Amino acid sequence: MRKKMLTIPNIRHYLSAYHVANTVLCVSFVFLRTFRPFCTTLFPLKNPELPVCVLSWGETNILLFLACVIVLKNRRRPPFQQYIVTVFNFSKVANFALFFYADPRLSLLFAVSCLVVVVLFPEPAYLGPQNVTYFEGNTLEEELTTDPRTTWMVQFYANWAPECLAFAGDFAKLSVEYHHSRLKFGKVDAGRYPEIAKKFGVETSPLCKQMPSLILFQNGKEVSRKPGKNSRGQTVKYNFTKENIVKDYDLNNVYEVTKTKAQKKADSKKEEEEEKKTR
Repeated sequence: MRKKMLTIPNIRHYLSAYHVANTVLCVSFVFLRTFRPFCTTLFPLKNPELPVCVLSWGETNILLFLACVIVLKNRRRPPFQQYIVTVFNFSKVANFALFFYADPRLSLLFAVSCLVVVVLFPEPAYLGPQNVTYFEGNTLEEELTTDPRTTWMVQFYANWAPECLAFAGDFAKLSVEYHHSRLKFGKVDAGRYPEIAKKFGVETSPLCKQMPSLILFQNGKEVSRKPGKNSRGQTVKYNFTKENIVKDYDLNNVYEVTKTKAQKKADSKKEEEEEKKTR
């Protein structure tokens, strides 16, 4: 039976310095604009007849536009971590615009704060259980050549790509749930080994939008990959979620077929050992 990995939301992960600092940045304008004494000190009213510490019509419209953008960007139901990153990024852009609308000097301070957070608090990597082989140099090519009977699902990733960080958890869960002796999971750091990625047709440039790339190898040859390309040679955006991978790679069937082959090999090996004992 295939192992099913039961997980609960990792609360500690979302209480990291990265998430806390970015949350503070995202709500900074609304907080400072609506609570005393910040609102009266940082945002003095030019017209004394206007209400104090209340968002203006223009500021409210910017926030409503932000909400619409976030909904549109996440209409395909991306992984929760990718959803959080999208909210952070667009919220910070909106906050910059709001600060600039109120006082350009405040927008400059906000931009500096964002840079400090990026440098000091990078997005945390996935630290949960996994059953993944990390390939370096030409080791992937050697593995496919020396043992073609093993089916490999290999992810080409780059640490600078938010999509790779967001997919790391789902890929690790797949490796724990589906791994066995004839179905294995691997990773290649395309940012560190771009020449290896290029050998397998994976471009590492951010403009190509191929990070991450997920390739399924059977009998030492590629049989499927995501993201794919359209008739014009352009990369087609793919939503990397656990559910999509299982469906689009027919992973349940791949698991059963490779498991049967692995069991046959194990039975054959056992018979050979028994024959040696009887001699």
